[in-house]
Amino acid sequence: MSTLGDNREPLAMQTAVGTSAAIPPIEQPVDPDHGLSPAAAARVMAGLADNTSRAYTRHWATFTRWCELTGRTALPATRETLAEYMHHLTGTTTQYGRPPAPSTIDAMLSCVQSAHKLAGHDCDARLARMALRAYRRERASDPDPARRYRARRAPEIDLGGLRAMIDAIGSAAEAHRISPLRAERDQVVLVLGFAMMGRRSEVAALDIEDLTFTGRGLIVGVRRSKSDQDAIGREVILKPGRRPQTDPVALLRSWVATLDAHGITSGPLLRGIDRRDHLAGTSGYAGRGAGRISDETLNTIVRDAARRADLDDAARYTFHGLRAGAATAAAESGAAPSTIQEHGRWNSLAMVFRYWRRGSAWANNALDDVGL
Repeated sequence: MSTLGDNREPLAMQTAVGTSAAIPPIEQPVDPDHGLSPAAAARVMAGLADNTSRAYTRHWATFTRWCELTGRTALPATRETLAEYMHHLTGTTTQYGRPPAPSTIDAMLSCVQSAHKLAGHDCDARLARMALRAYRRERASDPDPARRYRARRAPEIDLGGLRAMIDAIGSAAEAHRISPLRAERDQVVLVLGFAMMGRRSEVAALDIEDLTFTGRGLIVGVRRSKSDQDAIGREVILKPGRRPQTDPVALLRSWVATLDAHGITSGPLLRGIDRRDHLAGTSGYAGRGAGRISDETLNTIVRDAARRADLDDAARYTFHGLRAGAATAAAESGAAPSTIQEHGRWNSLAMVFRYWRRGSAWANNALDDVGL
C-alpha cells in the first residue's frame, strides 16, 4: 500500500510538491477568436476561491504525478484512467495509518473534473464515481471498527455551550490567567460567530468599516464569502441580545470603543494580541503588519474556550461549531429553513435542512407525548 509522508492525502505528496504541476493552464488555440492573453487567463484562474485554488493545485499535482509514474495521460484523462486512479487511492493510507476518507477521494476527483473543464476538455467520471460508491459501501460495513468510516463532524455549540465558554473566559480574566483585552476579543469572536452563523473566512475578513450600528441593532457587511464568489456582498442583521454576556450588539460596541481607545478606527476588526498584550496595529506590537486574525486562530480561540469551560471532547471543537450550533438553535426556536438559509448565507436548503431537522426534533420530538 502507498503511504503518506507529512500529508493526509493519498499518494506521497512529497514526490509531487516541488514540481511545476498545478491546475493546467487554459489551452491557447491557434484561432484567435478562441484564445486568451496570459493576463486574461490569469484573471480567469483568479476567479476560483483562494482555498479552492490551493486545494485544487495540490490535488492536481498528486494526480499528474501518479499519471507520470503509471505512464498514463493526465489531460485529457480517459474514463478508465480516472477509475484506475480512484482504485489506486482506495489502497493508500494516510499519515495516521488509516485508509483515506471517501470524502477526501471525492474532493480529489472533483478537482480533476474541474481541471478538465477549465482546460476545455470533457471528463467522463462515471466509472470513477461507481468505484467511489463501492468504496463508501465497503468502508461503511468494514468488520474492523478502526477502518469503518463514519463522517466526523465537529461538535455543535449550542446556546448553553456558548454561555459556558463566555463565562469561562470571564473567569480566566478575573483570575489573571488571561488579560482583559484578550478576554474581550475572544468573547466577541464567539458571540459574533454564533450570531452571524459566520464562516471563519467571513469573520476573519471583517473590517471596522463593515459594521453599521443603528437604533435597532447592527448591520454587518460581508463583502465576500464562500457563497458569494462574485463579491456582490451581503448584509447580516444582528439584533440586541437578551443577556449582556451574549449580546452581539453591545459586545461589538464595546470592542469598537476598545479599539478606538488604542488609536484604531479602521482596518481589521479582529486582531492579533502579542505576549505582552500589545494589540496589532499599535506601537510595540511584536507581530507583522495590521495583524488581521487568521482562520486558524479563530479555531484556537474556540478550542481554548471549550477547554476552559470543561466541555466534553474540547479538542474537537472548531469555529464551525458556532455556525452549526446557531442554525440548530434557530430551528429549535421555530425559525423557518428559508430564514436560516438567508441569515447564514447558505446557497441551498440541503445543508440547512440537516440542522433544521435536528433542531425541530429536539423542539417537537415524535415521542414527546408517548410516555416512555
